[in-house]
Amino acid sequence: MTDQENIEQELLSFLNVDARDDLKSTALSYFLGLTASAEGSKFITSTDRCLETVAKMICDKNPSVIENALLTLVNLSSDMQVCVKLLNLDGYPHLLLDLLRKVIDRDSDNADTTCLLLNNLSRMTSCAGTIVTRILENSDVGLPELVQVFSIQAYNTKGATLHFLGPFLANLTQVGEARSHLLDKSRGLIQKLLPFTQFVVSEVRRRGAVAILKNCCFNDEYHRWLLSDEVDILPHLLLPLAGPEEFDEDEMNKLPDDLQYLEPSKEREPLADVRKMLIEALSQLCATKYGRKLFQEKNAYIILRELHKWEDTKENKLAIENVVAVLLEEPTTEHSNLKEVEVDEAHQKMFDNVNKEYLTQGDID
Repeated sequence: MTDQENIEQELLSFLNVDARDDLKSTALSYFLGLTASAEGSKFITSTDRCLETVAKMICDKNPSVIENALLTLVNLSSDMQVCVKLLNLDGYPHLLLDLLRKVIDRDSDNADTTCLLLNNLSRMTSCAGTIVTRILENSDVGLPELVQVFSIQAYNTKGATLHFLGPFLANLTQVGEARSHLLDKSRGLIQKLLPFTQFVVSEVRRRGAVAILKNCCFNDEYHRWLLSDEVDILPHLLLPLAGPEEFDEDEMNKLPDDLQYLEPSKEREPLADVRKMLIEALSQLCATKYGRKLFQEKNAYIILRELHKWEDTKENKLAIENVVAVLLEEPTTEHSNLKEVEVDEAHQKMFDNVNKEYLTQGDID
């Protein structure tokens, strides 16, 4: 056994709830330092014993000990293979549940770092699937509780913002079962997320909310409900894309009430990636004939028209043009849902090449 391995063995003996706080803090500070290098991280994750021992310290009574344990796991979970390991520790099968409990605990000192770790653990689709399955099987902490926590500002009494709960939930909506759960009409969960498309306090929370809504728009069987007065998703997707432009009376009156007579100081969503997700959500809703008809009735086109004039990102401009093309010219197909239209491989390749050429060509002054 090498000198370093002897040190690790000795330090691991300090990582138990009955050890002195100063010894636990010293040991965890050492392991946290190791995560700064690939070699150090590999040493911690090479055996389940070391990883399990560090992970179990998130249940310590000392908030600073818990924080160092969580930070160590946050750094290690940048490696996707470590995420798989953490979700399948034989010696600590309830790690995920303990993390979720920390999030919904109003008095948790470590809720923000816990959200960071959950975000990392759920980035890979397979891991997100594992997490969703366990959440849906668990009666203690479910998606309704997590959405409720996310929807309440200043939920945590210790000053945790819980902004990273947004991207964690967005990662989960990669999974169809999570989307179906959020879109369950009897639960009223999706409505709780709508106000956050314009949440100026946190880009992270706003991006997470928009990503959730965008992913849920892929479930076209819910489009009628999403566009109905019960949810009224359209204004919440269009308003962040609207600017201070003035329209004539006829155009203005056709818009949803929330988009009429906006203040001269009205600003559009500043983040290009968030604008793209909003446009993608609109594009999904336009896939159905019902959605296209409602967009036309609500005059969504003029918001997209002005956005296109203002937008400086080519990828977003192309996405806007694709939505506008569908709105202005009803596709000549017997399918009411454009997702059902089959495009042969040759034409799909041609369309992809046209888009690629557009995105890579130089700007024309």
